[in-house]
Amino acid sequence: MKIPIEQLLRWRLAQAGAEAPAAPRAARLLELARPWWETWPERFQSVIEHLTRIQIAYGHAMAEPQSRSGHPVPALILHTVEELETSVRVLCLNVRNGQLHLRFQLDAAPAHAEQDCEVTFVSEPAARPLFSAHAAKSVGTEYRLSAELSEEVARDWERLKVTDQMPFRLILQPVTTG
Repeated sequence: MKIPIEQLLRWRLAQAGAEAPAAPRAARLLELARPWWETWPERFQSVIEHLTRIQIAYGHAMAEPQSRSGHPVPALILHTVEELETSVRVLCLNVRNGQLHLRFQLDAAPAHAEQDCEVTFVSEPAARPLFSAHAAKSVGTEYRLSAELSEEVARDWERLKVTDQMPFRLILQPVTTG
């Protein structure tokens, strides 16, 4: 017996619909869309206090005028049980049409450096969250990301060069798959 492909596809669609979980409620979708600093404000405040205490010696970057990268950017890597202080070197920074393209390298290679991470940009010196973006692992301890910026941030960052002192600090959270 030959079954028309259209009938077979309709049957499979009905089966998939019957097996699919119920769609989340609108309130749950809104909750999932909130940034982590709004979801866990106490944790964020603790992380910000730690991040703002990180001091980086800029003398080394200034002593090497031939260096491709500029000032180190203070960063904090968050794991479930620990916070690791480090810094990143901005290797490439480009802002065009409100879009940030950034490539950076971790100065200290943590044990979990093989993972992609969620990067939260925190304004310097105001210590307020600007935005978060997914950073994809590249080569070694290098990461790259692209993110849409607000008009104000895009305007302020358009003239930045990798050799400039960056107007942000970073919070990195490894992204676990599965």
